[in-house]
Amino acid sequence: MVFAHVLLQLGAGGRSTIPALVQHASPFSKLVLLVLLALSVYSWAVIWNRLRLYRTVATQDAAFLAAFRQLPADADLKLTAAQHPASVLARTALAGQKTLETLPPEQAGAAARYELAMHAMDRAANDELGKLETNVGFLATTGSVAPFIGLLGPVWGVMVSFVNIGAQGSATLVVVAPGIAEALIATIAGLAAAIPSVIGYNHCLQQLRDSGNGATQFAGEFLDRRIGAHLK
Repeated sequence: MVFAHVLLQLGAGGRSTIPALVQHASPFSKLVLLVLLALSVYSWAVIWNRLRLYRTVATQDAAFLAAFRQLPADADLKLTAAQHPASVLARTALAGQKTLETLPPEQAGAAARYELAMHAMDRAANDELGKLETNVGFLATTGSVAPFIGLLGPVWGVMVSFVNIGAQGSATLVVVAPGIAEALIATIAGLAAAIPSVIGYNHCLQQLRDSGNGATQFAGEFLDRRIGAHLK
């Protein structure tokens, strides 16, 4: 009700709409809004790009895993991996296969080969997850910083209101309302940039965790098929 009453008071000056308030805002408030707009646009671009990539990775991981399970235990996985270029599991499998090929059974025991191949596969999986994590940290930064940038609006708006009161010697809504309106717009813009970024970050983080867990489980399955029998 208070915000609606403020807007009604502003109506006499022809500034009762949000675009009009933004248009007549101070240069500092406009700068804050531009910064928040840039953060919001880039955050949405990151969210869109990462979600599309994660969907592709999940699809190719599932397809590669199905193909892997249909192949003989000692089959060469290079061709199958090449058919799934976005698959984290494919890159992980190639790392394990390469390690086993460079360390034949006559040079090391099964336990040593298992451990070395597991380390190589873990490194490969971490490298792939690091690529998938590109720009995700920006979402966390936006989610943390945007509300504070938005809070610059209320501080500036209150200051402008007091300056207007001192200049005009009056504390009516017509004098105070413009600064308050600018403050509310900046605050809303900060929240509008932060909330989607936090949601997108949490979702991306969950997708990365799922990919990491899937790679770990696959590494165990791969090595069990290749050399697990020699450990028994």
